[in-house]
Amino acid sequence: MAKCNEGNLSGLNHFAPACSVIGTGKHEIYRDLDQFTQAMNKDIQTRGDFLFHFRDFWCTEQPLSEDCSLVYGGLYIWGDSTDNSIRINMDSRFTILYKKIDGEWKVLHLHQSIPNPEQMDGEYYPRTLTQQIERSQETIEHLTQLAQRDSLTGLINFNTLQSFYTDLDKHDAWLIVVDMDDFKTINDTHGHLAGNHMLRRLSDLLMATVRSHDLVCRMGGDEFVLLCCGLGSERNAQELMQRLLARTAEVSGEEPAWTGISIGGTPIYSDDCLESAFKRADKALYQAKAQGKNQGSIL
Repeated sequence: MAKCNEGNLSGLNHFAPACSVIGTGKHEIYRDLDQFTQAMNKDIQTRGDFLFHFRDFWCTEQPLSEDCSLVYGGLYIWGDSTDNSIRINMDSRFTILYKKIDGEWKVLHLHQSIPNPEQMDGEYYPRTLTQQIERSQETIEHLTQLAQRDSLTGLINFNTLQSFYTDLDKHDAWLIVVDMDDFKTINDTHGHLAGNHMLRRLSDLLMATVRSHDLVCRMGGDEFVLLCCGLGSERNAQELMQRLLARTAEVSGEEPAWTGISIGGTPIYSDDCLESAFKRADKALYQAKAQGKNQGSIL
């Protein structure tokens, strides 16, 4: 740890008057000690007192002759100015050329550098396109999300549900289909914006009612699919469907355009593909509609 302030440049007495110093900035090229001292004093006046911390220091000496030696190494430097207006956090590399002058070892040349932040461990040059690559990856992730989710409700779409079904543990799993009653009437009477609002309201209701590990999918239009793993008995399925119907009944008092829902459910058998399970749940749904709507049916 070292404190740097104006006048505290005693370490420069180890530098030869004719030394050259190259720093990390484009402007940091000094041809002698006088230039370097002036620049350091000006920099210290600008930033004020500064407390430096050093760690991970390492260096290696390579003798070049009896009176000349090369030292290279690295250290990690961080610190704050006393007013916390400036902070330093850098992994520094340095090369120092020492020469014995009048019996004393003096710094004849110093070169400090900081690895490009885009340069990864093991790379011989920085990947200058890293940021562009990261932006491209973000774009890909965004497009992937759009491909996996319904743009109106944010729920997963049917293609995504199919991919989850492939690895599904079918034991005690249920497939439940939910459909808004008389949805066309909402669009015809209140307009398509109201219809979209009802679809979002229903998607929020479904997500708030099912268990955290259940999947809620917008099949398309006003039809939704619930994939409930480990739901168990028919009684549990009936209770879930009754909770959904009760929640939707509460919404009818808040939304003038609300028309209610019908629900069809079926257990998923060990040999079921998604299509066969969906056909049974869909058939149960239409049985519920035939019973007068705002009903639930199991097949």
